[in-house]
Amino acid sequence: MLDESAKTVVKRGIMRGMLTLWRERQWMTALGALFGVFLLVQLLILVLTGLEGVQTLLRNRTDLQLEILHEASDNDIQSFLVELEDLAFVKSTVYITKEKTFEQNRISDPELIAFLEEFKMKNPFADSIRVSLSNLDHYDQLSSFIEQERWRNVVDPAFISKITEQEKQVHALLGIAAAVRSLTVLIILITAAALIFIVTELVRRRAMSRSDEVLVERLVGATPLSITIPFITEAVILLLTAIILSTAVMLIIASLLPLYIPALSHNGILGPLRNEITPLMTTLLPTLLLIEVLITPLLAGIGAWLGVRSQVAL
Repeated sequence: MLDESAKTVVKRGIMRGMLTLWRERQWMTALGALFGVFLLVQLLILVLTGLEGVQTLLRNRTDLQLEILHEASDNDIQSFLVELEDLAFVKSTVYITKEKTFEQNRISDPELIAFLEEFKMKNPFADSIRVSLSNLDHYDQLSSFIEQERWRNVVDPAFISKITEQEKQVHALLGIAAAVRSLTVLIILITAAALIFIVTELVRRRAMSRSDEVLVERLVGATPLSITIPFITEAVILLLTAIILSTAVMLIIASLLPLYIPALSHNGILGPLRNEITPLMTTLLPTLLLIEVLITPLLAGIGAWLGVRSQVAL
């Protein structure tokens, strides 16, 4: 009987909350505030996803250009290339002739090529090997491999310092991205705390506007649970509405970003970053949306109880 009684109280409380919210249209301001906070959270999550994409891109897109010395013999170059491809941390290698480099520079630096051709100068470029590492952390292993004595006459020794410099730059960028990510997480936590205060103030104001109704319920012996459930229901509905609206707006903003920032288009300079972020968004967004929906009753319950407890305690 107690279980059935509790179920009846909950059902009636939920129905009262829904009817009250439908009848009283003074909640638009509160919904707007909740929408703004949740939109901020969604955009911060979008920023976090972008930062994760940046870190993944920096760690995985480690293309290096090894310059081959002019005096290197074909046999030594072939041996070096074979052993380089056999390294576990090397993802791929591409041999680029100096003639191909010359033609590539015709597009990227036409003035230089025009100068060389005008004065009939020899091709100043060297053969090279483009190396893609599986991960940023393998820079040191690649350096150790190149520094071996038998490759001194194959690869330009000056390249070792270039590898070290590039590694430092990438690690510096990773450090910046990690710092920004930590700051973003902190802002999200602060925003989540602010949500509790917003819901509490929302319920408190609605409880104050219906103080006579709450007082009558207390006088006739209503339990704190039966008084609080309608307010929890109202808060849950407003929170879910704010989550749905803010998620929709965030998706619209994300889809329009390539128009506002052309570099994020598929052919733009940040196209690879977009390609990294899209799979993350596809897997991360539903999970985060589910988490937000699941914590909504808890958030509404805490806010409703803090907002109405002064009335219930009378």
